[in-house]
Amino acid sequence: TIAAKKAITESIAKKIKINERYVEKDKLAEKLISQLDNFIKRMKLEKKTRLEKRILDSLNTLMHKQNFVSQVVVEVGDGIIDILLYDGAGVEIEKNSLSKGEQQLYASSILKALVDESNIDFPVFIDSPLQKFDAKHSKNIIADFYPNISKQVVLFPLLEKEMTQEEYILLADRVKSAYLITNDGNGSTFVPVLSKDLFSAAKKISDYVL
Repeated sequence: TIAAKKAITESIAKKIKINERYVEKDKLAEKLISQLDNFIKRMKLEKKTRLEKRILDSLNTLMHKQNFVSQVVVEVGDGIIDILLYDGAGVEIEKNSLSKGEQQLYASSILKALVDESNIDFPVFIDSPLQKFDAKHSKNIIADFYPNISKQVVLFPLLEKEMTQEEYILLADRVKSAYLITNDGNGSTFVPVLSKDLFSAAKKISDYVL
């Protein structure tokens, strides 16, 4: 009948309209996904560029060889990040060719760059500071690295072996609190001392033990 055919026609037309709406939604979803992908790629590129600059700036600040590293390239793979160093001639600097002190400076520069880029104020703990550095590098690290890497930096040096009194004086006015770790045979104890008296207090304990 005419009524039945009309009902079928309306039903088909309704389905077509619904399908058209789905098609429009699919197109919109694809557009949004494409825009999101482009945004993520752009953000990754910006992060990559900023990280490269931060590492390069830190290296040139800490190393006594001016412009030893002229370019830093961060390569991002599937969950893997590789960092390449280049000299002024565009030749890649093999990291295993760096001295022990330079390798530690390189690691320190990466740490500072990551801390700066994270925008998170978290404490940084450094064991055996200055152990691999010569006098010039040690001064740069004390003056430019430790005071600026984070708002709270905790150092664990063996006094006179991994940090001399002369080196300590360079950062003493920035030290908020100091402790000596002692061991009485039953366990280790943190003994608070005045930061200005750190080395003299350590010598007293050492003389007493000897």
